[in-house]
Amino acid sequence: MRDLCNLIVGRVLRWLLMVPILAAFASGVFAQPVKISGGMVTGGDVTSYQYSPNGEFVVFLADKDTDGRDELYSVRLSSGVITKLSGALTTGRDVKDSFQISPDGTRVVFLADKDTDEVFELYSVPIGFGTPTKLSGALVTGGNVSFFNISPDGAGVVFTADKDTDNVPELYSVPITGGTTTKLSGTLVTGGAVVASRISPDSTRVVFTADKDTDNVTELYSVPFAGGTPTKLSGPLLTVGDVNSFQISPDSARVVFYGDKDTLTVVELYSVPITGGTPTKLSGTLVSDGDVSSFQISPDSTRVVFMADKDTFLVFELYSVPIAGGTVTKVSGAPGTIRSVSPFYQISPDGARVVFRAHTLPDTSYELYSVPIAGGTAAKLSGTLVSGGEVASFRVSPDSARVVFIADKDTNGVVELYGVPITGGTPTKLSGTLVAGNNVEGGHQISPDNARVVFRVSENTNFVSELYSVPITGGTPAKLSGTLVTGGTVINFQISPDSTRVAFRADKLADEVFELFRVQIGGQALTMDLDGDDRILPTTDLLMFSRYQLGLRGSALVSGALSSNATITSSTTIESRIRAALAAPGTP
Repeated sequence: MRDLCNLIVGRVLRWLLMVPILAAFASGVFAQPVKISGGMVTGGDVTSYQYSPNGEFVVFLADKDTDGRDELYSVRLSSGVITKLSGALTTGRDVKDSFQISPDGTRVVFLADKDTDEVFELYSVPIGFGTPTKLSGALVTGGNVSFFNISPDGAGVVFTADKDTDNVPELYSVPITGGTTTKLSGTLVTGGAVVASRISPDSTRVVFTADKDTDNVTELYSVPFAGGTPTKLSGPLLTVGDVNSFQISPDSARVVFYGDKDTLTVVELYSVPITGGTPTKLSGTLVSDGDVSSFQISPDSTRVVFMADKDTFLVFELYSVPIAGGTVTKVSGAPGTIRSVSPFYQISPDGARVVFRAHTLPDTSYELYSVPIAGGTAAKLSGTLVSGGEVASFRVSPDSARVVFIADKDTNGVVELYGVPITGGTPTKLSGTLVAGNNVEGGHQISPDNARVVFRVSENTNFVSELYSVPITGGTPAKLSGTLVTGGTVINFQISPDSTRVAFRADKLADEVFELFRVQIGGQALTMDLDGDDRILPTTDLLMFSRYQLGLRGSALVSGALSSNATITSSTTIESRIRAALAAPGTP
């Protein structure tokens, strides 16, 4: 018996050592998407989903057990085990489509009318198991939690609720594991309410807008996360002035906001220390009736890029300014060149450049440009566009090296995918040759490791979307979605944090039944994944290999050794895969 065990162990170890050798075998084997949402009740669908930050779990919302009742689940990707996170819900109760996973991937926070119908309260639960803990405490009759955010350090949650007074939204913080709630917004004027809130990246303060001091005048405040007296950041406003929007700098030092603070209906841009002080105007002098319409803070917290019709009324251009104030530089075009800029622009992750769409008047077709953030000559990224063609959308790679965009660049009305260096060059078509009538859809994603682009291609005649991936520098696209049922389509997708897999939502197996799947990002099967479940497990794949080495074939080979998510179940096929692996040159 001991000799038999040693034989099995030895051969399993030999199998593990074969990984590099078997790569050649796997290179031509395409992976089939694996369903990870499990069985659904008739009429059930996955509504939304999210990878955990460490990629170990996918959390999803679905009416999986009871049609029409949305509940919250997690699936551990290494095992396929699904856990209901929301606990028992009764008839009419639901989880809202607004859950969040903590930055460390250990807990999920969600809203549900779990205890009282139509009364939405805040809960926290461990991501893989456990009983939900109510975070929001007791609510006044008629009260609801309307909004929440987890702190960047994962320790606490900030939420807005009419917790103490019905129809008066106030701001609170609470530990993510439960405990005492702390009111952050202080006393509000009669008719006042908290409008919006953000937590500083260092998790020490909460910045919020509210008509706290004067009804119908929205001002900006900052308060310690642990509680205290709010500090007004916006300074004096006009009688009917408002703060419209704000952001906190990545270094947590300053808050940038815009509003009609100094001149009625003229929206200007300001910066102020997060702990309080006198706001500094960033936007300089605007043309008559000009406004700031949007802004972004650079990742290094040194500059602000904003869009405004600053020089010419209704001609929106891009400008850059130091975050603490200083000279405003137009970055969307040289002086005398008027370009109208699209609202969709992006500062590169390294903070060095700004990528934007713009057209030169009177032409109205958007082209793609990149420019140093402090100003300089803009490089055209989109190359020459066919007559009538324009860039529809774009993304900058996480390493700031490349820009991937979609455009009807070569054929008017045929939208394709392209990549180009961020500093300029010849665009490379990434989407390959499309079937007539097909187009690349918006919403493409770049993998965190900067290696691949995942995108959807739709057929205009029946609106069916399929999923593909391609190397970011070009190559042959690999279909990820496999075969779809007639009428089936991929709705959306997410790339895993480790860049190895893609999760997607689709009615792949049954029309109008939306389930959750995952697949290898390159479209190729894992080397030792014998049963096609996108996992390599000792209880399935390695067990079957060991049985094969012991001479077992047919049903004896696969019995009790197939994953519940197996896409390959034929013993004949599995035997063939093992033989091919063993025949690889240099097999031990």
